[in-house]
Amino acid sequence: MLSVNTIDAVLKSYYLDAICASLNTGVSPLYSAIEKSAAEISGKDAIVPTLYGVCGGLGSTDETGDLPDSGECLRSSFNVPLKNIYGVIDISDKALRASRDNASGIVGLLNTEIQAMVRSAQFNLNRMLWMDGSGLLATVKSFSNSILPSIVVDDTRHIAEGMRIDVYRSTSAVITGLRVADVNHETKTVFFPYGVMGNVTLQTGDVCYVQKSKGNEVNGLPYLFGAGTTYFGVNKATSPGINPVEKNLQDELTVDAMQEFFDSASLRAGIQPDMIVCSMKTRRQYLKQLELNRRNIDYLNLDGGFKTLSFNGIPVVGERFAPDGEMYFLNTSTLKLVQLNDWEWLEGENGSILNQLDRKAVYTATLVKYANFVAAYPRGQGRLKGILDETSQSATGGSGTDGT
Repeated sequence: MLSVNTIDAVLKSYYLDAICASLNTGVSPLYSAIEKSAAEISGKDAIVPTLYGVCGGLGSTDETGDLPDSGECLRSSFNVPLKNIYGVIDISDKALRASRDNASGIVGLLNTEIQAMVRSAQFNLNRMLWMDGSGLLATVKSFSNSILPSIVVDDTRHIAEGMRIDVYRSTSAVITGLRVADVNHETKTVFFPYGVMGNVTLQTGDVCYVQKSKGNEVNGLPYLFGAGTTYFGVNKATSPGINPVEKNLQDELTVDAMQEFFDSASLRAGIQPDMIVCSMKTRRQYLKQLELNRRNIDYLNLDGGFKTLSFNGIPVVGERFAPDGEMYFLNTSTLKLVQLNDWEWLEGENGSILNQLDRKAVYTATLVKYANFVAAYPRGQGRLKGILDETSQSATGGSGTDGT
């Protein structure tokens, strides 16, 4: 007969390794390429050193001249706070009792719940790589409280069916734990279950966050390229050597424009980018340029079973969450997910994984990871922005100016 203790042992010895493998290699090509490291952990934060430039102690003198003065490499260090990432599954006591004499039944029940949780974690880990840590999903443009309440938002790429969201107006929550019933990406409409809104009315300008996550998410690539004055405590103005390279193309994408930016990014970094990441739309623009110029279309097979286009032998990866009109030229060997631990089960008293919710006939299990994303060599990352499509390029005249 199966018991809660037996299921605990199965969750710990069998499922945990499979979950870690799925979440470390199956999220996206970029996530798979990022180093996961606990070496930099110091207390509740990670201290990540960065070096840039060359050593200043090199010089040439004659036989009787003085030796060159020493000059250590330019350096700094980032104080990276670890963010708390949780994944929770619930199993009712009735379901456990119904399956206690049927091992295959409880395995099927656990498989269903854990697979759903893994898919959700893959979605959200990838999403957070393309956000600045604020957790902002979308901004409300209009609201309809008909049979199915719905909102039209500025962007639906960060929202998925089943997600629970909080909606804020200014700094106050208007409604919390709102379950998403469906998403229409063509019309940018998000639908909610019947009657869930009650008397709540949402307004233009309200903002959506993942439940209980406002301001607590991983600091992804937009945090590095954003307008903030610091990067994990280091002032960008007084330490300009850490800043990544950017160019505002303001023109239609061409292979020549990509090559020019690739060369300038390589010159600043001292090493060449090893991955180019962009949105699906921007990748289609690149593919169109290859077809128009009758260039060979090469594909690469990446770790994790991913297949993608290439640019001079470098993978060009289309990401769901990457913004349109931008290309990121990345040195993935210098990107890190600093973590206190890999995914682990949160254990209760006596090391139990399944714990009964207070005054409810439900057992819950929680996966936890304490981590954050950091570019250990920020100047090795580049962003080519302002990529226009044909319609926008025709409307603006396609001047092709540079900027930051």
